Amino acid sequence: MKLIIENKPNIYWEANAIVGKILNREKGDTVHIIENKDRFILSRDEINQKYSDLTQFYIEVFDESLDVLKDYPEWRELFTIQVGQNDMGFFEMVTRFTNAKEVDELSKTEFFNACHYYLQNLDAETEQSDLDDIEEARKVLKEMKDRAFDADYYIEKIMATELDNDEKIKIIDLFQHADERFDAYVKLIKRIEKIYLKYYGNVEHYIQSKVELFSSSGKDDAKNTPIVNYIDTERWSFRSEEPIHLYFSIINKGTFGMSIIMDESIRPNMILGILFEELEALLNKGKHDAGLFIEQMKALGEENRFNIMKLLSQKPYYLKEIASIIGLTPATVSHHMEQLNKAELVYMTTEGRKVYYHVNDKKIKKLAELFDQWAKGV
Repeated sequence: MKLIIENKPNIYWEANAIVGKILNREKGDTVHIIENKDRFILSRDEINQKYSDLTQFYIEVFDESLDVLKDYPEWRELFTIQVGQNDMGFFEMVTRFTNAKEVDELSKTEFFNACHYYLQNLDAETEQSDLDDIEEARKVLKEMKDRAFDADYYIEKIMATELDNDEKIKIIDLFQHADERFDAYVKLIKRIEKIYLKYYGNVEHYIQSKVELFSSSGKDDAKNTPIVNYIDTERWSFRSEEPIHLYFSIINKGTFGMSIIMDESIRPNMILGILFEELEALLNKGKHDAGLFIEQMKALGEENRFNIMKLLSQKPYYLKEIASIIGLTPATVSHHMEQLNKAELVYMTTEGRKVYYHVNDKKIKKLAELFDQWAKGV
């Protein structure tokens, strides 16, 4: 798997992430590098001091961006749309399905195709789970694009998602006023990009250190970089011949995300937070493991999740199969899988259009070892 290391962040993605970060923020609010202060070997103040240039960057960028957001009340509403329990909002996720480096490069058609693609996949487990054939899946994607501005088609797809009624109304309104909404979106993101670039030089060294680290070890092959610690490089066989573009994010500093999907017009990409590895190293292992253990016990303490884990211990299943066997709706199973995934009790692999869930054997063994220690009084 060839890895192309980008030496600059994708400002378009960063700008969308900034909007997501400031929705519940007031001007002058303190910014902390970490939120869960109890799981780190340093105090929150010590970590803030360690990365004081970053905290100052966030304060300046976020506060100025808040002034901009006041001029776009309709987009404040749209950016609040959340999908399931994902930390990212709808439009922050949508931007992952475009190839824009700057908003100037983004066409209205590409933007709404990305919105449409994501809406389609909100219901993918229930409507598309039988699309084993890659060519058949690509026909579905082509139909989406052929009907890119067919309002009735959009409404049909929106109504099939698990968004609540208020969120569905917001999204339908977006498509019904596509020209006006897109123009406002572009103006908003341009202004946020400008603020980001104004202060970027103060923290650029974080990006460059990551670029140097991955470039020196990578030699164009993902298997030779630290990325292999976080992903299965063999998983995405249907696009394995294409290079993946790796960007480093200042805004989503402690996260890792990737988009390697069926639509060949969307370039495979990864975004790695500039502090992803650093914050992992600062975790208090004992407290982290204790917190994770509690999450695991909560996850297993619910009857349906217990039965799902028992089922997956036999072999991997995809969501629709789990729903059928357990006797729950796909939406309910999806909720349970989010809880099990958060507790690191399961992991996912993709085959064609299907996402298979597997028991995380390593975590289960750790739980068994802990109970064994307790039984021995250790």
